[in-house]
Parts: sequence; structure tokens; C-alpha cells
Amino acid sequence: MIRSLLFILFFIVCGIGVGLLIYTNAKGQPKKKGVVDFSFSAKNKAKLNKIGGSILGAGLLCTILIPSSFHQVEAGQVAVVKSLGTVKATRTPGTYFDFYMFNEYIVFDTTVQKLDIETVSYSSDAQTMDIAMTIQYKIDPGKAENILTEYTNMESLEQRIEKVADDNVKAILSKYTAMEIIETRAAISPEVEKVIRQSVDEHYYVTITAVNLTNIDFTDEFEQSVEDKVIAEQQKEAAITKAEQELEVAKLTAQAKIEAARGDAESQKIIASAAAKAMALKIVEIASSQGYEVKETYTKSTETVLTNIETGEVISSLVNEESVDVKPQESVTIEEKDNVRTTITTTLIDTHYSIQYDATHTQENIKGVLDFVKYIEYLEKWDGKLPSVTTGSGSTDIIVPSTGL
Repeated sequence: MIRSLLFILFFIVCGIGVGLLIYTNAKGQPKKKGVVDFSFSAKNKAKLNKIGGSILGAGLLCTILIPSSFHQVEAGQVAVVKSLGTVKATRTPGTYFDFYMFNEYIVFDTTVQKLDIETVSYSSDAQTMDIAMTIQYKIDPGKAENILTEYTNMESLEQRIEKVADDNVKAILSKYTAMEIIETRAAISPEVEKVIRQSVDEHYYVTITAVNLTNIDFTDEFEQSVEDKVIAEQQKEAAITKAEQELEVAKLTAQAKIEAARGDAESQKIIASAAAKAMALKIVEIASSQGYEVKETYTKSTETVLTNIETGEVISSLVNEESVDVKPQESVTIEEKDNVRTTITTTLIDTHYSIQYDATHTQENIKGVLDFVKYIEYLEKWDGKLPSVTTGSGSTDIIVPSTGL
């Protein structure tokens, strides 16, 4: 801007000098009556010519020398000043006066620059790839002198950066198969950026702001083979899914049948157990009705569990079984003290019926009842426990379990 204003100013000065020369050297017109004569004498004319020539010369000299020596470095730029071939200084944005005939300004752009790279690479399985990559970078303003002295201009520096990036991307991609590159491209791109940043930032006076693999293009034959493979995999997955569904249906059907059979077996077991218990009690009833004395005793289980209240961890567990004459009440008792919960569970295990013999009521007299007992033992076939019956010289004992009957 200042250079343009100076050019205009000095052009005006030159114009004044030219105008003065033209005016003083114009031929005089014939004098007319009543017209004032403004012609110059020879002496004055020579003097005015000298003044006009001086103004014109000064204007031309200033026009040639002064405006071209004003240099303006814009925002987003940095300039390196060379004086007679030697680097003199680095100029940041602003206006400077350096005589242009001895000083040269080489301007560098410090904004983010874009470098497009296209190259050919190979995967580890020898598949050809056309690679398109974009690198965004900006130079270090404080290293502009180094760039000028080592690379002369930005074109040479960009060529070097392109070569480094090309070598690194080829080295990285050559570690992967073509299918791995296709499947993990999103993970490979950051790896490429990291390696190029490390290789360029430390050595070439620039800062990499972004590296993008914009395209990885394989041969038409390979892409067709990949497409065929994908289709085959999809068909395979569909077939596997269908087979798994059919297998699952078969499993569920079989499981349902198994559960049904198990349910039938359990129900038969429960029915048989109930029938056995009823028959055992019937034996006791028959013996009683014939005048036999029947004694009843019970087996109970007492389980004591100590638990840490805070952690829920079981500290100890003890189970005790004992025979008692009075039928026990099933119960659960819980006590808490000193962060310990004591749980006492009382359950009835079985009932023991003892049919007593005496002189009148002998073992022989109860033979019919005992035959009925043998009939019970062979009446049902299942893996549960029938009432246990033992016959001694003094009594016939029948034990009826309390659970599952």
C-alpha cells in the first residue's frame, strides 16, 4: 500500500516538472491589441527550464529508488532478507525499508499448506495398490532462514517431504496383507500419520497438522475376488445360521421331550412315594387294630450356620441328627450378635414306628401283615426309597421318611 502511494506521489512530482518545462518552452503567440504579454525573457526561461528539469529528475530518481525499497510482509508470511547474496535477517509481518538494489526479500507462507501425494505400493501378499494421500503442514517461521539456505525454496522442501512420506507409507502398508488393509484401514491411517509426523517434524522445519489416506485402490481383479469372497462368506454365514437355527429347534424339541419324560418320571415317583407312605401307615393301623402296641420315635436334623453379617461369608456350618420321642416342630431361628448371624434350622427327617410283640401278640400272628409289607416293597419300581421294614424277634420296625413322601 505504501509503495503504491509513493509511486503516485512521485509521478505527480514528475508531472509537475514536465508541465513546467512544457510551459516555459511553448512558442509565443502573435501579440494582439489589449492582450497582456506573459512571455519570458531568455534569462528567465533558462532559469525555469533548469527548475523544471531538476523537479523532473528528482521525481524520476525517487520513483526508481524509493518505492521499490519499501517492503511489506503480510500476516501469515515471513520473509528472509538477502543482502548481496548473504542472509541478512528474518522479517515478520510489517513494513520495512531496505534498498532494493542491495536487498532481496524471499517470502514464505506460514499458513497451513496442503500437499497431495499419489504413489504405488505393494501389500505383504504382493497386491498392487494405488495410494492417494494428503499432508497438511505449516513451516516454522523461526526456521525460514534454514529452509532458504538448505532447500533454496519451498518447492524443493515439498519434494523432500513427499519423498519421506512416500517411503514411510510404503513401509507401513507392506507389513499388511491386502485383506488386512481393507479391514483395518481406519487403524492403519493413524499409524501412517504418526510415523510421517515423527520423520518430518524433527528434520524438515515444518509441523505436520494432518495426514489422510484419501484412497487405497487395488486392481480390478483383486477387488472382484474380494467381492466374490464376501458373497461366499455371506452365503456361508446364512447356511450356518440356518443350520444353527434348525439344530436349536431340534435341541429344544428334544429337551422338551426329555423334560416331559422327566416330569412323568417325577410324578410317578411322587405318586409311588405317596402310595408307599400310605401303605406303610396302613400296616401300622392294621397292627394297632389287632392289639399290637406301636411305639413312635422321630429323627430330627438340626443345622447351625454362622455367617458374617457384613460380608455374607459363611464362617461355619454344623449338621446334627438325633432320635427323639416327641415329634419335633420344623422351625428356623435367627440370632445376630457381634456381627455374626446364627441360623438354626430344625427339620423332621423320618418317623420310626415299632410294632411290639408279647405273649398274645406274637410275630406269627402278624405274619399276614408282614406279607403285606413284602407286597409293598415289590409293588413299585423306581429309584426312590420305600419305607424301610425290619423284623426282629421282639418287634417289626417301619421307618417312614418325611421328605418326598
